[in-house]
Amino acid sequence: MIKNTQNTFDIINLNAKIEHDDGQYDKALELYARAYSNTNSTPQRIEILLATGHIYLKKAKYPEAKDAFIRTLDLLPDNDQSTKKAEIFNGIGLVAKKCSDYDQAISAYNKALEIVDTKSSLWSEIAANLADILRKKGNYNESHELYLKALEQLESVHGQNHPSVADIMNNLGILLKKEGKYVEALDYLKQALRISKHYYGDKHESIGMYLGNIGDIYRKRGDYKTAEATYKEALAALQASLGPNHIEVAEVLNSMGLVLKKRADYDGAEVLYKRAIKIVHDTFGHDQEHYKLGIYYNNLADLDRKRNNFEDALHLYQRALTAIEKTLGPEHSEAAEILHNIGQVQHQLGNFEQAIIHIDRALAIIKKEFNDRHHKYGIFLNSLGLAYAMMNDYDTAYIHVKQALQILLTTLGVDHIEVCVVYSNLGDICMKIVAEMDSKTNNEKTKEESTEKQAKLDEAKKYYTEAHRIVQKTFGSEHTKAKQCLSLLFIVDNYQTL
Repeated sequence: MIKNTQNTFDIINLNAKIEHDDGQYDKALELYARAYSNTNSTPQRIEILLATGHIYLKKAKYPEAKDAFIRTLDLLPDNDQSTKKAEIFNGIGLVAKKCSDYDQAISAYNKALEIVDTKSSLWSEIAANLADILRKKGNYNESHELYLKALEQLESVHGQNHPSVADIMNNLGILLKKEGKYVEALDYLKQALRISKHYYGDKHESIGMYLGNIGDIYRKRGDYKTAEATYKEALAALQASLGPNHIEVAEVLNSMGLVLKKRADYDGAEVLYKRAIKIVHDTFGHDQEHYKLGIYYNNLADLDRKRNNFEDALHLYQRALTAIEKTLGPEHSEAAEILHNIGQVQHQLGNFEQAIIHIDRALAIIKKEFNDRHHKYGIFLNSLGLAYAMMNDYDTAYIHVKQALQILLTTLGVDHIEVCVVYSNLGDICMKIVAEMDSKTNNEKTKEESTEKQAKLDEAKKYYTEAHRIVQKTFGSEHTKAKQCLSLLFIVDNYQTL
C-alpha cells in the first residue's frame, strides 16, 4: 500500500513538473495540489510548496507565492542550515523584489548566501538576484561585479548555453542600457535571446522579456521603427505565455507608449500607459506602492505636459515622485527623471528660477549615480540651458546647450532624435544672440560685430540643417518638426530682408 501511494505521488509530481516546464502553470498547480494531498512526507511537501511558490511568482500572484515559501520554511527545523533553506530564502527574496521591498529582499538573499556553497549554481542564482537589487537601487559598479562573478560560476557549472546564463546576460544588458552603453547592452541581450530560443523555442516568457529589453535599446538609439516591431513581437510572446494582464506585459505596453509619444500620438500612448498602470494596481493592489507606478505615472504626466495641461501634469509628476522616493529613494535616477520633468513644466509656466532649481537637482543625482558624461546629463543640461535662455542669459544658455550637444553626440550618435532637439535649440539661441546684436542702434555697430552676427547666422543655419536632416530621417518629411526646421531655415536665409 505504501509503495502504491509512493508510486501515485511520483507519477503526479512528475506530470506536474512536465506541465511546469511547458509553461502550463494552472495545470501544474492543480497537479501539485493533488501530489501534496497524496503524501505526508515532510521533504516531499517541502519540494511541492517550493515549486508552487515559484509558479505563483511566474503568474505574478505574489501574496500566494510568499505564503507558499513561508509555509515551506515553517516545515524546516529551526536549526536547519540546508541548501533547501537557502532556496526558500531565495524565493522569499524574489517575492520581496517583485513587490519593491528591496530591504527585505536583500535580507532574504543574504540569509541564503550565508548557507549555500559558494561553488554551487544556487550561489550564482542568488548572487545574480542580489545584483538585481543593487542595480535597481543604483549601485551599478557593485551590481556589475556581482553579475560577472555569478555568470562565470554558472558557465563553469552549466556551460554557456543554459537558461540561467541567459538570465544573467539579460540583466547585464539591462545594467549596461541604464549606463547608456547600448552597443555592449545589445550584445548581451542578443546572446540571452539566442540561448533562450535554443533552449525553449519561440513561445517562452523569457523570449518576450528579452525582446522587450532589445526593443528598449533600439528606442533609446532613436530607431523607433525597429523598436516598435520588436515590442510587438515581445508583446505577442508574453501574452501567449503569461496572459494579457501580467506585470511583464505592462512593461512592454509602457515601452510601446514611449514610441507613440515620440510620434506625437498622445492618445495612443495614453491608452497603453493607463493599461500598464491598471495591471500594476491589479497585481499589487491599490495600497501597495511600486516603482513601476512611478515610471508609468511619470510617462502619463508627460502627455499632459505635451498637451499643455500643466496642473494635471504636476499632480501626476508628484504622484510619480512619491512612488519612486518610497521604493527606490530620493537620490535615484528615476527620481531625477521626474524632477527634470517638473522643471520643464515650471519652465512652461514661466517659473524659470523654479525650473532651474529642479533641473539642477536632477543633474546632481545623475552626476552622482553615473557621471557628467551620461546621456541623461546631456538631456537635462539642454533643458537647463533653455531655462537660462528664457531669462535672456543667452551666453550661459549657449554654454550649457553646446556642452549638452557634445555629450549626446558621443553617447547617442549623430542621428539620434535627442541630438536633433539640441541642434534646434542651439539654432534658436544663436538667433536670439543675433536679435540681441540687432537691438543696438546702427551707430553702435562695428564691422567686427557685423562679422560676428553673420557668423552666428551661419552657425544657426548649420544647426537647423542638422536638425532637419535627423528629423526627416527619423520621422519623414511630413512630420511637424521637419516642417518647423524648414521654416527656421527660411528665416535664417532671408533674415537680412525680413
